Amino acid sequence: MLAGCAMGPDYQQPQLDLPSQYHNELLQIEGENIGKTQWRDFYLDPQLQPLISHALAQNLDLETVRSRLIAARQRIIVTGAALYPKIGIDGYGERSLDSGLTSTDPSSENEFNLSGVVSWELDIWGANRRRSEAEYANFLSAQESLNLATISLISDVASRYYEWLDIEQRYQISVNTVALRKKELDLARLRKENGVISGLEVRQAEVEYQSAKVTLPDLDFERGEKANQLRILLGEFDYPLQPQSEEELRAEGAHFPTQFNVGVPSEMLSQRPDVKAAEQALIAMNAKVGVAKTAFFPKFTISGSFGRESDELSNLLDSEGVTWSLLGGITAPIFNAGSISAQYEIAKEESRQAMLAYRDTVLTAYFEVNDAMNSFRRSELAIHAQQELVAASSEYNRLAGLRYRNGVASSLDLMDAQRKLFSAQLALSQIKRDRLLSMITLYRALGGGILSLQDAPPVMGADIEGE
Repeated sequence: MLAGCAMGPDYQQPQLDLPSQYHNELLQIEGENIGKTQWRDFYLDPQLQPLISHALAQNLDLETVRSRLIAARQRIIVTGAALYPKIGIDGYGERSLDSGLTSTDPSSENEFNLSGVVSWELDIWGANRRRSEAEYANFLSAQESLNLATISLISDVASRYYEWLDIEQRYQISVNTVALRKKELDLARLRKENGVISGLEVRQAEVEYQSAKVTLPDLDFERGEKANQLRILLGEFDYPLQPQSEEELRAEGAHFPTQFNVGVPSEMLSQRPDVKAAEQALIAMNAKVGVAKTAFFPKFTISGSFGRESDELSNLLDSEGVTWSLLGGITAPIFNAGSISAQYEIAKEESRQAMLAYRDTVLTAYFEVNDAMNSFRRSELAIHAQQELVAASSEYNRLAGLRYRNGVASSLDLMDAQRKLFSAQLALSQIKRDRLLSMITLYRALGGGILSLQDAPPVMGADIEGE
């Protein structure tokens, strides 16, 4: 009965009053949802998938988190070893000579001893079992931290990639606009030479040309900076990032699944690694309350040895000089100036802090999903409106160009149309980027997918469930 008891409270999962639905009209039903989709089935862009695979294999931060997990796995072994007896060998040799002042016939003596020793602290109150419980929970928390780092890396690579493509597209739009305005400037100069327009209109055309041209240096710097951020995630100095052609940049390919379900809030608890890591941290702190409580009670130890001793090393193993000892000990606290009570109160408060951190993680996760859903819906509405604005601006620019070339409209009308089209095209590129990023954020907020063994390999391939 004593061997089966363990001090401290057994862990009970907190009751959370989660809402039954998120605050949005996106499809919310129980079952398979987008948060359980593996990343290869979510990120459908064939140029993005190799980047993610490369990052998972080479990213330095991810390797650091994986190293911490391996260390946490070893700490389980260290803590679990306290549950078992420690067995060792103790051997020594001694040569001594009595003093001539105290002995009339001083002579040297030899003594050799070889013994097997064993010691064991009986885990009557469950201190070592609670420590093992805490370290196992810490290991699972580290595993979820690795999963979180993996999912974060995947989403970061995808986000940086689409941000880079957006800058590339806006750079190409600016290059095309500069070329177009250069033609308009050349045309204006020709028309002035023929006396059709004044020098003022030429200057206006030149201002528009220079206004478009001045955007190129900043965009060129931004695309280089974004490419460098992507290379950091990929873990290489010179990863070859191939810019896409204008046709590829304008293509509306399938980047993500077209239909999806976001599930219900209760499913989030088993999908988000940060929530699961916070719960394992709570389990660990709950177990440490039990460890602190055992300090109030006596500790029982058993130690013993068995061996042989001889005055000659050569016959030590054959000697009849058998030695043995058996010792049982007990230590109990009597006076410690309130130290044990204070440690117990500290453990309870740390457990309460872990509880509050877990509840805060769940609350934050819930609203992150809500915000991601709202951002996605906003981008869906904005992209349709902006596409209509680009179409209207393109037609306005076409008609203004015809009227200007036929002498019906002034250069101000043409430049106004070009300016509006330029701004609308740049804004459309950014809105498309925001829509892609909102989808990535939603996927990550819902858990970021189920990781395969290829993405998150087991540490040391060991089953530690029973440890």
